[in-house]
Amino acid sequence: MDRVVVDCLEDVEEPRRALVVDDLAETREIVGHRLAEVGFTIAYAVDGLDAYDVFVRDGSDLIVTDGQMPRLNGLGLVRRIRQISNVPVVMLAEFGSVPDCEEAMRVGVDRYLQFGRDLERVAGIASALVREDAARAARKIDWASPLSARIEGGMTAAEARSLAERELGAELQKQLVDCRGNIAEMARRMGKDRSTIRYHLRRLGMLDSTRAGESVGLTSSNSGVRECEKSVERASV
Repeated sequence: MDRVVVDCLEDVEEPRRALVVDDLAETREIVGHRLAEVGFTIAYAVDGLDAYDVFVRDGSDLIVTDGQMPRLNGLGLVRRIRQISNVPVVMLAEFGSVPDCEEAMRVGVDRYLQFGRDLERVAGIASALVREDAARAARKIDWASPLSARIEGGMTAAEARSLAERELGAELQKQLVDCRGNIAEMARRMGKDRSTIRYHLRRLGMLDSTRAGESVGLTSSNSGVRECEKSVERASV
């Protein structure tokens, strides 16, 4: 698709739909109001089962869900959604924790945020996710292809390099979580030597050079959640 056409698609957007999922009415309204302020049309659901039914019936460009809910919680909802759709999902947890964040990443959440700390950022993050999702769909590029193929598909060289960098960071962060920070295991899974893995971890700010040994990881709860949050951007459609 021509770059000018893509720019036009990004500049003249159709109304965007967001599905806000929380068992607390007050929280639903607060989040919905923030999203409506940046142009989203809002639908609401009271738990995961309700949200799944709404999504299947009406669709949505974005889902913002709580983690803890009756009948079907946020993780259960995302597992079901990922069987049928790659719609962007933001999990807005009341209390963030590293284990919850790690599990959210594994099931397919795009961004993991904490309600008290990140409420002001939800609307901006949601808008960015929807724009990125629309741009990927418009370009119809194979995101696993080499840079040359991506450039031929309509991306500039700078865009292709930037995307490759984000994909590498996302894959490294995923492997950090899956391998519990064990660099040797990361190297084995990624087919690289340990020095290469360490180099890219340091270059991308994921490895503290003052630490000794062959393992890195998410240590404190707050810093761990922040690092985990950064890694929840999908590398592919």
